[in-house]
Amino acid sequence: MGSLYQGTRNETDDDAGGGEVAALLKGLARAHDGLTDVSFQFAKLCLGIIVFAYCYEVGARYFFNAPTWWADEAVSYALCIGVFTMMPHVTREKGHVAVTLIVDMLSPRRARPIYWLIYLLGFLACVAAAWISLDENIRQVVKDVNLMKVKPLPKVWISGWITYGFASSALYYLRQLDYRKITVGDGADGRIS
Repeated sequence: MGSLYQGTRNETDDDAGGGEVAALLKGLARAHDGLTDVSFQFAKLCLGIIVFAYCYEVGARYFFNAPTWWADEAVSYALCIGVFTMMPHVTREKGHVAVTLIVDMLSPRRARPIYWLIYLLGFLACVAAAWISLDENIRQVVKDVNLMKVKPLPKVWISGWITYGFASSALYYLRQLDYRKITVGDGADGRIS
């Protein structure tokens, strides 16, 4: 008589393995959502930096005749970082601009595959952009490329956020490819239930 621990398999072994994989994927999805929540808050901080830097620059320049060297740089860096740390949150919430006039006219049965295709194309586009950006990040590190502003700064410190934004958004599009979770109609507009 063979025991389960001596190499024989049954259906409960497969279920247990599938449960472990499902639990791992759920944990990874929660971690991804948590990282996105943190980057969303960081994007809000970047917006605050932009507002503060502009207001400070206007006050210093026009009221005290003492323009700053750092305000323009802070605004441009914070804008880039803020946009690409907000991007995964917008992708998760399906907040991107979408012209869905034709898809909205279709029946739910026909619209679901169209939404799935849109998510697939979004995934492929974001993966391609993340790959190109990562390749550029690596080149910047290898060649020690700096941003030549008043204070030189390694370019990868800013452009790395572009890679993060596209890669994290690609993961959200990949998560949205679960055909069973795409609901259409009743105002859902292809949202995951």
